[in-house]
Amino acid sequence: MRRLFSVLGFLLLVTSAFGQNRVRDQIDRERNEGATSFFDEKMFQKAKSFIRRDSTYHVGYLLEGAFLFFRANDELGFRKAILPLEKALARIEHDYDKQLRTRSNNYAVYSTNYRYHFDYGLITYFLNRCYQNVEMQDKAMEVVRHVRDRNFQVETSLDAYNTMAWMYHRNRMYTSKRFSFLKNSVKENVAAANRCLDSALRKIRKDFAVNNGLYDPSFLNRQYLGTYHYKAMIHDYLLDIDSANLYYDLLIQNGAYSSNNYAEFKLAMGEFDEAELFFQEAEEREQSPEKTTKEYYYMRGTLAVYRGTPDRGDTLLSEVLAKQGSTPGYGWHCIGLARAQHYEGLTAESQERTNKAARFQELHIGTTWGQEQYNMAVASLNYANQLQFKKEYWFEHQEWYFWLNPVNWYRWVKYTLEIRHQKMVLASLVAENPEREQVIYSVFSPENLISFDEVWGVIDGFGNEYFIDVYQRLLKTDKRPRLKKYFRYFLGKLYLAEGKEQEATTFFNEVLKDPERDDPYQTLLMARTYQALAEATGGSKADGYIRRAYELYPQLLPFTDHTMNFRLQVKGEAGPGWNIIEDLEDCRINFSGGADAPLVTLRFKQIGESLSIEYRVETDVRILQSGTLQVEKIDADIAGKLLAYRLFGINKTTIGERPPAAKAIEEKPVEKKELPST
Repeated sequence: MRRLFSVLGFLLLVTSAFGQNRVRDQIDRERNEGATSFFDEKMFQKAKSFIRRDSTYHVGYLLEGAFLFFRANDELGFRKAILPLEKALARIEHDYDKQLRTRSNNYAVYSTNYRYHFDYGLITYFLNRCYQNVEMQDKAMEVVRHVRDRNFQVETSLDAYNTMAWMYHRNRMYTSKRFSFLKNSVKENVAAANRCLDSALRKIRKDFAVNNGLYDPSFLNRQYLGTYHYKAMIHDYLLDIDSANLYYDLLIQNGAYSSNNYAEFKLAMGEFDEAELFFQEAEEREQSPEKTTKEYYYMRGTLAVYRGTPDRGDTLLSEVLAKQGSTPGYGWHCIGLARAQHYEGLTAESQERTNKAARFQELHIGTTWGQEQYNMAVASLNYANQLQFKKEYWFEHQEWYFWLNPVNWYRWVKYTLEIRHQKMVLASLVAENPEREQVIYSVFSPENLISFDEVWGVIDGFGNEYFIDVYQRLLKTDKRPRLKKYFRYFLGKLYLAEGKEQEATTFFNEVLKDPERDDPYQTLLMARTYQALAEATGGSKADGYIRRAYELYPQLLPFTDHTMNFRLQVKGEAGPGWNIIEDLEDCRINFSGGADAPLVTLRFKQIGESLSIEYRVETDVRILQSGTLQVEKIDADIAGKLLAYRLFGINKTTIGERPPAAKAIEEKPVEKKELPST
């Protein structure tokens, strides 16, 4: 009787296994017949159908997870995708672990098992990315180790050692206190990333024997290029110029380079024109269906600021945000737009955008840009905007009775306290940043996401002697010749802050003698240098430097302590109720300039209740500003101030209350370190 029951049990198991195999074979046929995209709703319906028919088979969960992965726009979306992908991973490892570990040079054996290798690559890729996108880095590393431990002869979708290197580099600012797989310093994490890449190269060489004959030799050789991509990234970060160039040259020769990464390398080298071209190429070559951070838009906005054309950056990023909506990258693009608006002189608009970025929960997808850099960019704009609000108010109110008005005393205290607060927030972020010397103080780095102007705002007032030593050393040792002028500019500013005008002037004049001084991308640097020279000299020389700064980047002048000289010519009358000229002269502008001062010509024309003001600023050789400002009667009290900004190329539409700065973003802190100072 017992034997009979044993036989019946065995028959039931065989029958069940046969039935299960038949269902799985049918699922495999349906999966491949009339296959739909992971983006198609039909894929989701097919996945659910497969799960209902065999809830132990990994295929249904793989398709469901892939569909949810590509649909995800936020943390909740990626967490939804994780659930079916975890089930898919558990089931494929349970059912087909032997096949996953099979290595063979026999085509029949390898091709039989390849479909499991392929599915495993998809599952682990999607699951690893989901974990990374929601900052579950330990779980992401666990998935990569699953792939590594199965020792695939060809890894599909997810390269174990390359992905490990990426994860060490992406999370380099943290330690094992945050994620257990990390080391205890930035230097150690970057070294660990490099070791992983060395392991990847060894694995490719080791696997050649088993793959030779199965794959074309050109395919096997191209496997090295994936690792070279990460090697170039690491050496670029370390500013190992020769090594980075070596790997990028290999990638370019084989058409396997990342346009975006190469553009950031060129930007770090100070080769801004080439960086712009490759950022544009990155946009044209973009084919990834994933919702990754589009770094090239952000960086092109910063390059537009350097060129003295922040309005172009405004246009570009405004269009991107309009199309994008609140998807990953939205916060970064808001920061880029805020920076462009800051340099357009639209301070209130810039602060509103900065506040939106601060409120947005950004997912840093497919990028080494992390939350710390994001917080730094928000804080630097908060500080810059608060400074600009104060300068803006002083520009608009230069009446002789200014300090007799108690409102102005209140404003002075309010702005001073807010600026001091934002400076302390910025300083604390820098003090907590373990890579400040590598990334921030070097001015240009692939991981420095604030402008050189903002870098100066970071270090200004914190140990001039210390930073003089830093930039003297960089001037002597840095291997990037095109950046020497930026180090000289910083040294000039530091000596000027120390009250050593002669030393400062020497460095500023060296900047002006640079062979690339006429390069359009040096516009911001040259304008800032002329402003600094005006501060260092004074008198008629200063007037000349201020005029040069105005001709290069007029939007900057209202937010400095300098006064621009003009001559004024008025044609026609504004009419009763319009105090245009009086209000204009109450701004910080001198209309009693000499014969060489630019001429401002105004023409008034009444159009019903509104007033049309044609304005032009010109020299003997060219027109510097021109346009028409139309003001409604209700805005008559601010018309003069609006016109004053127009003379500097700033298209303000209102004058009024300034929005508050964004609050500091809540984030788990990295290990705190003191900001070096004397």
